[in-house]
Amino acid sequence: MNFRRVSLIALLGWLSFTGQVVPLLAAPATNPVVRLHWLGLKQISPDTNAAHFLNIWKMSETTALVNQTLTKLARLPAPGNTNTAALLRPLLDDLVTNEFYLEISGPANSTLNPQPSTLLLAIRLPAARTLLWQTNLTAALPAAEISHSRDWTLIGLGLGNHPGTPADFAARIPHRASLSNWLEVDFTPSSLAAIDPAFSSLITHHSSLSQIHLTAAGDAGNVLTRATLDFAQPLALPPSPWDIPTNYIHQPLTSFTAVRGIAGWLATLPFCQDLHLTNPPDQFFEWAQVQNGGPFVTYFAAPLPGASNQVRSLAERLVTAGNPWLATNGQGNFVWLTNAATLAWHDCFIIDPFLKAVTVNRQDFVFGGLIPYLEGNPHPAPTEVIQFILHLPNLVYYDTEQTGTRMDDDFFILQLFRVVFHQSQLPAAAAATHWLKNLEPSLGATTTLGLQTGPAQLTFKRVSTLGFTALELHLLGDWLESPQFPHGLHTLLGPPDQ
Repeated sequence: MNFRRVSLIALLGWLSFTGQVVPLLAAPATNPVVRLHWLGLKQISPDTNAAHFLNIWKMSETTALVNQTLTKLARLPAPGNTNTAALLRPLLDDLVTNEFYLEISGPANSTLNPQPSTLLLAIRLPAARTLLWQTNLTAALPAAEISHSRDWTLIGLGLGNHPGTPADFAARIPHRASLSNWLEVDFTPSSLAAIDPAFSSLITHHSSLSQIHLTAAGDAGNVLTRATLDFAQPLALPPSPWDIPTNYIHQPLTSFTAVRGIAGWLATLPFCQDLHLTNPPDQFFEWAQVQNGGPFVTYFAAPLPGASNQVRSLAERLVTAGNPWLATNGQGNFVWLTNAATLAWHDCFIIDPFLKAVTVNRQDFVFGGLIPYLEGNPHPAPTEVIQFILHLPNLVYYDTEQTGTRMDDDFFILQLFRVVFHQSQLPAAAAATHWLKNLEPSLGATTTLGLQTGPAQLTFKRVSTLGFTALELHLLGDWLESPQFPHGLHTLLGPPDQ
């Protein structure tokens, strides 16, 4: 893996995002939970920076997955009403093709009920499509308020006593849209409950995350993504100096991840509390190597004082309490290997996960992987990447991968773990499966930087082919194939494999 090239791309991507954030719209009358601007494929298409992105969009597998997803979305306002779905379905194609602004607001006192109660949409349509929207929306959603301003078609849903109106919304739309960003989104974490309450609790239950601003744009065949996370209280940062276990990281690599400043967050997680971890690690590293063993040559490590005692204590609990759970919910069994001082997960199909304590540069680490680690690899860790990480003082997260390669590897690994835990695999015939498998040749490197940009702010900046890592693309496909879409994942809600 050419980490020097990837690191250079990361640095250029970082420098390209140093401009100020421009508000999506003028200030609204209320505080919306979601505000979104999509430039539309029609306006993105002339941008030479979008050529590779659009080639992927035009793939037959992408078309099939998009059509399936839009058909599912068209059914949501009136489940079981095929007429309503048929009326709404062609309108959703326009949301993909044309520029639009969207604003969703929750009801008063929405802390206890984050479900959105009002929706304002402004979409720029050709004259012929404007008539179709007027006709179909009136028939499918009689409560919708429809009007026009300049070249915008304005729709309001569930307005009730809401102080904002489509006309007010139109007045806040810029007269000249900026072409710098393809997508801009502002939302509060509570807005995720509009999709699935589990998403909201996942992000907000143990954090003070209050606002997220996300942008995506094109540059030289890549997608440049930036997300700014604002917190209600100052973060417990700056983190401790990096302590990278270089002795166990060997080239060539297909991915490498480093994160620090996580001890306080880990201490709040239920699984850490259940495992009785004392002084959880403040840093975590994960990497995948290219060698015999295929996609399973994946390891992780975390500096942990007293790692030997903590691993032994964890092994005792997993052997006692974990094995009975595995007997009915998974495969294999946990074993403490006394001679090697290693916790092993045996009889886990074709992998043999392990966890043990090691010492690197006189620092205790907990070290594990999907298959046993082979000593004696002569290839050192990538010096340019290590130096890149060490010389950014406000860096808290770094991730780089060859996304096409990781796409194939992650798919194999995740399908295996679905079998291990008796969960539903992504079906071979599913549209998302075909899409994921055919994406691989088109995906290049993805590099993500996470930096502390204020006492209560983190900023993530990414250079990628599609805006997602391989794992994120897989989870996206898993979500889009959920039998209860947009709720849950196919893995958790699909029929268990026999």
